Amino acid sequence: MLTHIDKSNLPSMVDVSEKENSIRVASAISSIQLPEQMRDYFTGDDFKLKKGPVFQTAIIAATMAVKKTHETIPLCHQVPIESCKVNIEVNDDLRVDVTCKVRTSYKTGIEMEALHGAMVACLTIYDMCKAVSHNMVIGETKLLSKSGGKSPVLNNVKGLILTGGKSSRMNRDKALIEYKNRPHALYLKSLLEKYCDEVFISSRKGQWDGTPLESEKLLFDDEKMTGPVAGMLAAFNRDPSANWIVIACDLPYINESTIETLIENYDPSKVAVSFKNKEKGFAEPLCTLYTNKAREVFEKAYLEDTRCPVKVLKSVETIALEQRGKINLSNINTPTEYQEAKEFLAKGESI
Repeated sequence: MLTHIDKSNLPSMVDVSEKENSIRVASAISSIQLPEQMRDYFTGDDFKLKKGPVFQTAIIAATMAVKKTHETIPLCHQVPIESCKVNIEVNDDLRVDVTCKVRTSYKTGIEMEALHGAMVACLTIYDMCKAVSHNMVIGETKLLSKSGGKSPVLNNVKGLILTGGKSSRMNRDKALIEYKNRPHALYLKSLLEKYCDEVFISSRKGQWDGTPLESEKLLFDDEKMTGPVAGMLAAFNRDPSANWIVIACDLPYINESTIETLIENYDPSKVAVSFKNKEKGFAEPLCTLYTNKAREVFEKAYLEDTRCPVKVLKSVETIALEQRGKINLSNINTPTEYQEAKEFLAKGESI
């Protein structure tokens, strides 16, 4: 039976009066493709037109839309909004991505509010820019994540990009390798920012001086430690209460499906959510969502001289998922593999 149809076959709002309040979080994204003419009006963080600052106006519009969703969608409940965060990113091709994350403590979900906010932001951008050109296309609008109710709440999520050092076989830093006209570490950063409150790039002191990563949020390894565990513990110690999505910079095929699958399978009772290695079946530790239980586990392992993150995950409760569909954790170690990945991604198969 359809939940919005009553016994008389008439439209009806779902009765949530018997439900208890719980924390609900939802994130949605919408995009709009701007024409090349708009590039002349970009000031580095916004488009400045006679009507005013485009993105600032869009953020206000999105916030208003979130609060008034029940007035637009007929059978939506009037949900008390406790938080609304709107993030706007301009890609190199002038595609603008708007992410709207909404939070409440209520009896029903909040995904419609997030979707409404993201979509209205794009409509506002269109309205602000139409004096320059009508050649704009509002693209895909979709839900990125939702939690609450019967599902666990995923909040306080931060991202870490593990960069390592110069690869002897590649003869350069994998973090700076470009697949689509920007260093891969910066692509991973922009991807994780859609889901995380903050995103950091692991680093040794001075490692990224004079590079495009120099001005990013860097998280310095403990100089007494080595290997990926050093970067991971630096993150876990920075915010022990947070959930951390950790991604290695030599994984070129990471996409939204990868991150969303990790989030959808989040379980706070486990140490981590990861993917199985296709050949050997172990949990891949460098594309993983770690819960706040991870810090204690990795500190103990390090003190016991276990420096291999694969071995650490083998010793604890971990959700290990199959790599299906668009999920591909193949890494790049040679110039030949890099060229193959670059050609594959140029076809628009992934990122």
